[in-house]
Amino acid sequence: MPDTFDKAALRRRYLALRDSVDPLERATWSASACRHLADFCEARSIHSLAVFWPLGSEIDLRPLMDAHPFWTFHFPRIVSKDPPRLAWGPRPLGPGAWGLQEPLAAPFALPPVQLVLVPGLAFAADGHRLGYGRGFYDSVLAGLPPEVATLGVGFACQRCDRLPTGPTDLPVGGMADQCGITFTPA
Repeated sequence: MPDTFDKAALRRRYLALRDSVDPLERATWSASACRHLADFCEARSIHSLAVFWPLGSEIDLRPLMDAHPFWTFHFPRIVSKDPPRLAWGPRPLGPGAWGLQEPLAAPFALPPVQLVLVPGLAFAADGHRLGYGRGFYDSVLAGLPPEVATLGVGFACQRCDRLPTGPTDLPVGGMADQCGITFTPA
């Protein structure tokens, strides 16, 4: 952890760290993380998930989706940047804002799922995450019913002890990466 708790500096640091991982290694790590997620979901009878299409060097959840074609996957679509709001829908996907792949139809204000997988640049042991700074996922987390599970997803190199947080930064229930799944202490 750098001495500074400046979010912009931390974003640059963790993005550069993630970008520096060889693409073949990222693909291997993504596949491993997806196996851990599949085991987690199967053990809990979870078959409906909010997921995202990978952007840049993000974890790739497509191995999970490909291995479970009968599960339901909902993807985010940006419907407002100010305030930050997402809508959710299934495939098919098409080009959206910032080069993201988004559902062509996104009729749900919140994903109608059992588990939300949340991207990020860094993930702290207490469940807080450092996103890209727009607040999209924080607004989703704020609106989810308590029975919907949440996990940050990324790579082990994105883990850290702690992160700066503000009043709108909401924690997730744990983190999944290529090494397994850890849960946020209660």
